[in-house]
Amino acid sequence: MQNVLPRRLIEASARNVYGDPSRVTPELVDRYYELTLREGNRQALGQRFREVQREDLSAQIVQVRQPTLILWGSRDRLIPPEQAARFHKDIAGSQLKIFEGLGHVPQEEDPAATVGAVQAFLAQRR
Repeated sequence: MQNVLPRRLIEASARNVYGDPSRVTPELVDRYYELTLREGNRQALGQRFREVQREDLSAQIVQVRQPTLILWGSRDRLIPPEQAARFHKDIAGSQLKIFEGLGHVPQEEDPAATVGAVQAFLAQRR
């Protein structure tokens, strides 16, 4: 992956994380591809894929005591929305916002909607 990372693999990955794969444009794929060409990015990506969580740490989520906003796409194919509900249940006082029709990167697919949710959450904290 450090030496060869085909553009078509990047496009397939982007289509997989978008709720509506038809919204993945050639320009978006170009941007992702160009990011992989920056110094150190391919090496970091390879390191990330080699990291393997050897122990289940999910029970520790109940220890989170900070105000928490959970943003999730209803069409997330990488981490199913059921996990969002689990996080919401396990993090006391958390708020959950599910974005209909969006996938794994709702902040990228609909920045205005996600920023609006974050702004509303932060406004409650003032």
